[in-house]
Amino acid sequence: MKKNLLKNRLFYYFYKILKIYRNKKPSLHFGEFGEDIFINRIFKNIKNGKYIDVGCYHPFKGSLTAKLYKKNWNGINIDLSKTSIDLFKIARKKDINLNIAVSNFDGETSYYENSPINQQNSLIKTNNRQTEIKIKCHTLNSILEKNFVENFDYLNIDVEGSELKVIQGINLTKYHPNLITIENNNLLPHDYYKDDVYKILINNNYIFINKIGVTNFFLDKNLANSISSLIKI
Repeated sequence: MKKNLLKNRLFYYFYKILKIYRNKKPSLHFGEFGEDIFINRIFKNIKNGKYIDVGCYHPFKGSLTAKLYKKNWNGINIDLSKTSIDLFKIARKKDINLNIAVSNFDGETSYYENSPINQQNSLIKTNNRQTEIKIKCHTLNSILEKNFVENFDYLNIDVEGSELKVIQGINLTKYHPNLITIENNNLLPHDYYKDDVYKILINNNYIFINKIGVTNFFLDKNLANSISSLIKI
């Protein structure tokens, strides 16, 4: 079984390396629904900004930070998959790329893998075919302190159901990115006020401004007032 797992990992690793540069070609957007076009409108006048991408998956395909990277931004990319992070180390050399879990505690946990590089890999077990893998776990507070990050502009969270624990692990008074995007397939606009993540963000001076595809956009209230013409939907 271990031999087959290694064989599968090697196959996915080299297969994805070949796909990196096909997905790197010039494009209007890398995000599945063009979310990064809207993100770039928000940060139109900011050069050399910084991002944190939790659940980064792929350096270009589906990435909400790839266009920013091409504008000379840099940041920290985090994913459960070692294969994903290996690809980031090849394609995003200016970034810090971490193969760890993010939650509301520091220690060790398990994640459940569908395949070596898969957007559905998660800290939450969803079926009996998944492989359980032990992994180091840290809060965003710990990650930011360890990497000497004092402030950053954009936080993206795509963690397949563990969004609340990620948000609980960051001090949004000390670290207050201008924009936070969170993927949530199930959250509907009329249910936002019931959602714990929504409540935390609203209580920390963010406002909900948009939903594109399955990505929810929360912008700092003060910034939203100053760039309202750029984010008009």
